[in-house]
Amino acid sequence: MKTYTRILVALDLTNMDQVMIRYAAHLCRAMPGIEKAYFVHNIRFDYPEEAEALMAGLERPLGELIGEEATEQVEEHFSGSVPEGVSWEVLVAEGASTAQELARMSNEVGAELVLAGKKLSYRGSGAVAEKLLRQSGFKADLMAVPETAPHRLERVLVPIDFSQASSRALKKAHQLAAVVSCQHIYKIPNHYFPFIPVQGFRKSMEEEAKEQYKRFRKALPKEVQDTPCQFIYAEDRTVAQSVYDYAISQGKDLIVLGAKGKSAVPAILLGGTAAQLLKFDFHVPVLIVR
Repeated sequence: MKTYTRILVALDLTNMDQVMIRYAAHLCRAMPGIEKAYFVHNIRFDYPEEAEALMAGLERPLGELIGEEATEQVEEHFSGSVPEGVSWEVLVAEGASTAQELARMSNEVGAELVLAGKKLSYRGSGAVAEKLLRQSGFKADLMAVPETAPHRLERVLVPIDFSQASSRALKKAHQLAAVVSCQHIYKIPNHYFPFIPVQGFRKSMEEEAKEQYKRFRKALPKEVQDTPCQFIYAEDRTVAQSVYDYAISQGKDLIVLGAKGKSAVPAILLGGTAAQLLKFDFHVPVLIVR
């Protein structure tokens, strides 16, 4: 599996930009192989006609002014913090959909990884990551970075469902960190309550999951076959809540999920839980691997 050589970082002219730029610098230090970082802002107006009149009064094009502002931020928080040989570039786009522009530009520059912010207290929705995931033309891996993201990449959690997508996520995780563990979440569908005796069924589900994991491991490269796996019964929690709770309790630095299908929705999170996780107020970065 190839390592990342080009990353693209989404900026939005808020305080979150410093978080994103610094985290990008952290990744360049933690991931040998990154050669170039692109920092991108998309100019988008809710009322284009009114914006056109406002911009007519500017002495210089808005894109130029924004580019200069972003360049100053990158020079301050990125340039002196990355290994020698890592280059960077600021790009400014203008389109009605920021997610569409990020997908287009990441394809154009050949970025293998896109970083989008996940806001907890800063101004803005932080919903770009979720929208970007659903862009049919988006080809890169995606990392949602919360404003409290730790600058460590030592302990990685990989939620798995024994699919090919989970296999890709596990292999990528082993590229990134020294300590990798898996998590398989199982639960009894709500519509079977109260007809099924929970305790007996729960035990049989866990035993079946462990058998599936044995078969899953055999198909993996030898260097990742010994990855420990925790089997967790979700009880009344969602999959997203179970993933997050375990990641926090175990001090994980990153959650890695595998995507499958044209929609790029993570395999472990099918059925709407992908959106739940990305909307969740989580403090651990989430990497979605294609």
